[in-house]
Amino acid sequence: MQKNVVRTLFSAIAAGTLFSISAASMAATDSANSDITLSFTPTIEITRVDNLTITDPTLGTDAVGTEDFCVGGLGFSTYSITFDSNDSVNDTEFTLTDGTNNVPYSVGFDNSTSGTFTTVTEGDALTGQTRNIASCGSNDNARFQITVANSDWETATVLNGTTYTDTLLITVASE
Repeated sequence: MQKNVVRTLFSAIAAGTLFSISAASMAATDSANSDITLSFTPTIEITRVDNLTITDPTLGTDAVGTEDFCVGGLGFSTYSITFDSNDSVNDTEFTLTDGTNNVPYSVGFDNSTSGTFTTVTEGDALTGQTRNIASCGSNDNARFQITVANSDWETATVLNGTTYTDTLLITVASE
């Protein structure tokens, strides 16, 4: 009887060993690939452009005002900026108007807040401007300057107490 128990135990151990050896050698493997892609549409923003009022310039000097703002975005390294006069009077130059009389002005752009201004032509894009930040947050990183030559505002047709206005449309586009 003891021999039968030993033989049965031995047979069980041998069968278990053979099963585990054959299971290991019979194991199946497989693999798959996943291509990972990051895709997004370039975005651009212009923020904190405020109204600009030039009040009581000094006689004999140009009337000058400056406004800081921010251009930011993702998915591009350079952008273009275009300035348009929306005075409904003249589509080819920057003009302030009181509805009857017109006063020309010029616009300068600086792609920082401490550099020099580049004079722009109404409706023509300044290209190749370096994107400085991804998101504007509370930072300004660009500015424009409005200049009304004293020879244009110190004329008999520009009347004291009259307000001359224009809407400056600023458009930025990723490149």
